[in-house]
Amino acid sequence: MRLVEVELDQVAALLRGEALERPVAPGWPHQDTLTGLGFVRLGGSQFLVIDDDGLVAGECGTKAPPDELGAVEIGYGLAATSRGRGLGGRAVAELVDWLAAQPTVHTIEAEIQISNTPSRRVVERLGFTADGPPVQGYLRYRRAARIGG
Repeated sequence: MRLVEVELDQVAALLRGEALERPVAPGWPHQDTLTGLGFVRLGGSQFLVIDDDGLVAGECGTKAPPDELGAVEIGYGLAATSRGRGLGGRAVAELVDWLAAQPTVHTIEAEIQISNTPSRRVVERLGFTADGPPVQGYLRYRRAARIGG
C-alpha cells in the first residue's frame, strides 16, 4: 500500500470525467471520490490509495489547509471491494504520519457517521477520541498530530 499525492490538474481531469492513467480497483471511483478529491481546490492535500496490487482503491487527505490553531480535518474512502482488509487503516495511518511531520499541523480531526463503525474503528485505533456527543448523526474525533513527542 502506498499513497500518491493528487495534483490540482489531475482533480480537474477527474471532475471532467476523464480517466486516470492508472489501473483502478473495481468500484473506484466510488460515490464520494469526486467530493473528496475536490478538497484540493480548497487547499487540502489529497492522496490516492494504491493497494498492494498497484490498483487505485480509494483516496484520503485533508479537507482544507490547517486553520490558525493548526487543526486540520481528514477524510477517506475506499471502493467497496477494497474494504475489510486493513487497507483503510494503513492508508489513514500513513496520512496521519505525514500530517504529524507538517510543522503547521497540531491537531487532526475526523467527522464520521455514527453508523460507520469500521471507519470509527480506524481512527480509534490511531488514538483519536470522540470530542463531544453526536451531532446530527455524526461524531467528531480528534487527536494531537504528534503523540508523545
